[in-house]
Amino acid sequence: MYPPYDSDVLAMTQFIFNFLGPFQVQMDETPVTHFHSDKSRALLAYLAIDPQVHARTELATLLWPGVDDEYARTNLRTTLYRLRQTLAQAAPEVGDRLLTVTRNTVQFVGESSAVDVLHFQELISQRTAGAAPAIEPLAAAAALYRGELLLGLQVADAAPFEEWLLLRRELLHQQAVLTLHALCTAYETAGDDAQAYTVASRLLTLDPYREESYRQSMRLLARMGQPHQALQQFEQLRHLLRQEMDIAPSPETVTLAQQIAA
Repeated sequence: MYPPYDSDVLAMTQFIFNFLGPFQVQMDETPVTHFHSDKSRALLAYLAIDPQVHARTELATLLWPGVDDEYARTNLRTTLYRLRQTLAQAAPEVGDRLLTVTRNTVQFVGESSAVDVLHFQELISQRTAGAAPAIEPLAAAAALYRGELLLGLQVADAAPFEEWLLLRRELLHQQAVLTLHALCTAYETAGDDAQAYTVASRLLTLDPYREESYRQSMRLLARMGQPHQALQQFEQLRHLLRQEMDIAPSPETVTLAQQIAA
């Protein structure tokens, strides 16, 4: 399932690049699947997520480290050729212009395309309207975050790329957690406890050790007339923390549980 984009984005878009969760590319709602290798997918994602001018030497070292320079450059040249070929076959008049390739540099241009990572970050940068969080951009950003960056993509013998991917995954994960927390709080403030609880449940899936999310979920359940379920969540948290970290819930969480039980 592809994440939603608003009509304004779709009206200007032919290619959609989804990297939050499994790697997915579609052209006019048709999946583009004939990528030659995981390194080809990795290269496309790296260029699209960071659409500045990249030196060929940087890209060769990123994906083919520790090998002869000429061998790495040859592999990059071949991978770029096949990548451009795949995109051009999907959309001859658009795909061939997505990458600007010179003798020394490569850049993702992104003409007539949408990149979910960039759209996600644009939305969370606009997530406040005045003093209170705006629900619409928060909800749109939350919908875009399908899972960790490039879920399931494994690139052999490319430690620099794996390091970049690990760091970027963690950054986006933390941004998603903060976005969902803000969205949950915004729904709660608006009095929509059911929607707030749905978001809180997703937060616990993303970060099962986050006590603040447990408290939010417990508070919402209690307010919706489900104190028993709220106390069950407290017991789940207590068991998790004891089993995994050998610690107890914080005094704040214990106090909330006592208030719900009273």
